[in-house]
Amino acid sequence: MLTAPHRDLAAEFAKTGRNHPYLTFTLNSLCNLDCVFCKPRCMPDYGHKDRPLTASDYAAIAAEAGAWMIKKAHCSGGEPTLRADILDVIASLADGLGPDAAIGMTSHGNLRRGLSVEKLHSAGLTYLNLSLHSLDPDRSADIMGGGDPLVTQRTLDAALALGLRVKINCVLQRTYLEDAFAVAELARHLPVAVRLIELQNIGPAQALFDTEFVSEAEVSDRLHEWFANAGEVRRDELGVRSPGQYLRPDGWAGSIGFISNSSCATCSDANRIKITPTGVARPCILHNRDIPLKPHLAEATLGDAFAHLFQAMLDRNTNDAWQGFHYVDYDLRWDRMERPQGTPVLPVLPLLSTDTARPACTRSSAEER
Repeated sequence: MLTAPHRDLAAEFAKTGRNHPYLTFTLNSLCNLDCVFCKPRCMPDYGHKDRPLTASDYAAIAAEAGAWMIKKAHCSGGEPTLRADILDVIASLADGLGPDAAIGMTSHGNLRRGLSVEKLHSAGLTYLNLSLHSLDPDRSADIMGGGDPLVTQRTLDAALALGLRVKINCVLQRTYLEDAFAVAELARHLPVAVRLIELQNIGPAQALFDTEFVSEAEVSDRLHEWFANAGEVRRDELGVRSPGQYLRPDGWAGSIGFISNSSCATCSDANRIKITPTGVARPCILHNRDIPLKPHLAEATLGDAFAHLFQAMLDRNTNDAWQGFHYVDYDLRWDRMERPQGTPVLPVLPLLSTDTARPACTRSSAEER
């Protein structure tokens, strides 16, 4: 139960009219694949030497989040299904956030032996984001360093049969652009939301960016016949809170959207509270307001931690970079980054400067809200 000051803070946030925050957990950095734009095994401390949060830790965090009226938690990695306790983690989040909570996961869909979509669903999973970059097994292996897209599609079919919402994440690369279009066309007959994701100029992708980057504007132009009579799908209908437009081509069962962190990204409606494997929470990539949760777990003071997080999100309104462009996503590498101490606001992140790297955005920030 929230204390009076905490209730006041939650009410103050609600008055802003912004989307209520949700939790997004990076459960691990381990992955049994090695995508060319990610390559987690290249990191010197791959695997995290620090002790990650436990299922009971996630239960406590989710219970406190539920008191703050948070009703959504998303799990990613690495590959989150490699955690031996993944079913316990999902169940802990579902129990903590309570009835009608949305519990999701991003996975490559090649589930380890003994794990199934049915088991994940029984534990409390309500939606699944699948990484799928080509339908051709050989070309997919070139992109992802292994795995089988046919297995991913079987995981997709199983999820839909159970009534889970399914989104497909497909990273755009010029060499594999036709592959991305084939993935997008799955939405013609399946009730899925395919998200075409721009390559980001960070990490291992920096080596690919100059030759492989393809903008949303270019793809939209290439697919203009699909989008000519397309209707817009509301984000709440899809269970999506990220900025962007989702279009359903005429006669299609599913929709196509874009995640354009290089050409169009704004943080005008960002509402994720990200939590690293070792329990460092961060409400905004443009603010240095990180807070370790482990001490609060040990001292039963998670309410104070969430007050810090909500206040930090409110304080973004005074940050010169708020509503500005950004293209950096620290999901995977947070525990490996040295963050500056004692500085309340980070400087504005540098923008991509060239026309090639920074194509015109096809929608306005007002539309994104």
